[in-house]
Amino acid sequence: MSRDIKVGPYKFVGRSNMRAGHARAALYAHVVEGKLVSTAQIAKRVGVSMAAAYDRAKRGPFPLTWSSLEKARLNAKQEGV
Repeated sequence: MSRDIKVGPYKFVGRSNMRAGHARAALYAHVVEGKLVSTAQIAKRVGVSMAAAYDRAKRGPFPLTWSSLEKARLNAKQEGV
């Protein structure tokens, strides 16, 4: 027996669909220079793969800037080593 939920013009089966969408979107959202951008937007602007863009966004330095995301590697001084 399925639990069909009618929300506006959309029909959801089960309650987890909405939560999963928001949680997944949060995983791939980053704030760069005060604006919320996705990993795909970072990858396109910097010219790297999605995996590389995600790694660069997670490594910092924070707050993120486009110039720091364009660098393939950070200096040892910036990494805090």
